[in-house]
Amino acid sequence: MKKIVILLFVACALFTFSCNKYCHCKLYVGDEKGENFELDKSYKGEFVKESNLACADYSTEPRLIDGKTYKTNCK
Repeated sequence: MKKIVILLFVACALFTFSCNKYCHCKLYVGDEKGENFELDKSYKGEFVKESNLACADYSTEPRLIDGKTYKTNCK
């Protein structure tokens, strides 16, 4: 019985380490001044994290594109 419990524990540990880790990002759109940000609900920012970087490292600073300010927050 003790061996079965140990084998189950090892199997669970291997399964935990083999699972893909996902990062979830949200896109916010603001006005030209970089104020009044609103969540872009049509944006789907989910991806498999394949590096040692934290998900927060994929977040972006506000940037102005075509008169609107965009920023991304990832967790």
